[in-house]
Amino acid sequence: MITKDFIKIQRKLIEKKIELLQKEISQNKKYEDLGSTDEDKAKEFENFEERTALSRSEKKEIKNLKNALGRIDKGTYGKCKVDGEPIEIGRLKIYPEAEYCATHAKTNQ
Repeated sequence: MITKDFIKIQRKLIEKKIELLQKEISQNKKYEDLGSTDEDKAKEFENFEERTALSRSEKKEIKNLKNALGRIDKGTYGKCKVDGEPIEIGRLKIYPEAEYCATHAKTNQ
């Protein structure tokens, strides 16, 4: 059973994860000087592409975390979107933004 105390802890965890992800995104936006050789420039471009891909992934995770905060506010946090049954506590501890129970996650994500 999901208690009010558990939800308070999850809210703090989600807010902290959002904060850390936002910091990581801002760090990834920093550009490094391109090297002087073509090889250095190619390596830096590859690094830039990796940072950009990570930022997209992080932005998606932030969106999912903010959606979880919205479900906390609505009182639907911890309830499966498919059948409204409780999501497993262990799943929420590991994946606080979970929208589905383990059974429905396999077919909905």
